[in-house]
Amino acid sequence: MGDIVKVQRYLDFRNGVAKHKANVKGGLQPDSVTFFTDFLEDTLDTAYWTVTTTNATCAINAAVGGHLRYTSDATDNESGFAAIGLNWEDDKNAKCEARIRLNDVSGVALFFGFSDATSETTPEMPIDGADGTVAKGGNTTNAVGFVVDADYNSSGIYFQGCAAGTLDTIADSGVDWADAVWHTLRVELTPDGYAYGYLDGNSVGFSDAAVTSGTDLCVIIGVANRDASADTVDIDYVFATQDR
Repeated sequence: MGDIVKVQRYLDFRNGVAKHKANVKGGLQPDSVTFFTDFLEDTLDTAYWTVTTTNATCAINAAVGGHLRYTSDATDNESGFAAIGLNWEDDKNAKCEARIRLNDVSGVALFFGFSDATSETTPEMPIDGADGTVAKGGNTTNAVGFVVDADYNSSGIYFQGCAAGTLDTIADSGVDWADAVWHTLRVELTPDGYAYGYLDGNSVGFSDAAVTSGTDLCVIIGVANRDASADTVDIDYVFATQDR
C-alpha cells in the first residue's frame, strides 16, 4: 500500500465514537497556506484585515457562530471594503470562500473574490454594476469574483473577471439572491489566470481571462449601498488557501 490515500469527495465522521470524540490522531499538518476565520473574536483583527468604509461600519456582530456585519448608512452609492493581505496568486492555485447573507437585496451591491487592490474610492467596487453598467474600480487592475448589484439586473448573481484592466465576459449563475438568505461563494484560481466560480457548491462560472497571471491578490469583500436606507450584509466565515 502506498503512502497516499486519495479522497475524491469528502470524509464524513458520522457513526459510533467517531462522531462523539476527537477523531484525528497524530500531527495533522496540511501542506498548504491556509487562512480561516469564523469571526468569533470580540473585535475584528486588524493584523489581518484592512477595513475601509465611508459613513458605514464593518465590525464583529455578536451572533451564534460569529458574524462580520457591514452596516451602511442611508446614503446611496457609498461603498466599503474588508480585505486580507496581498498574499494570494493564481500560480499557487489560490481559492477563497465565504458564506454571506444579504438582508435587503434591493438595497445593496456585493463583490466577493480576489483583487489586486485592498479598497476602492467610494462609490466604486473592484467590479460592480452601478447604474446598470458593469465596470471595474479605479484602483483595480486585476479582480475576479461574484457580483450582485441591485442596479444591475436586480438580484441576479454573476461571476466576472478583469485581467489587466479588461473585463472578461460576465457569467450569469441563473440564481437570484433572496432577502435574508445565506449563500456560499467560492472562487478558485488556476495557473495562467483562469478562474472558476462555485455557488453553494455548484459550478456557475468560468473565466479564462480572470486576472493577469502572477499578480499579487487579496481576498476582498466589497459592499455598496444602492438606496436611501440603511442596509446590512452578514459574513459568516471567510476561508482562503493555496499551494505552499
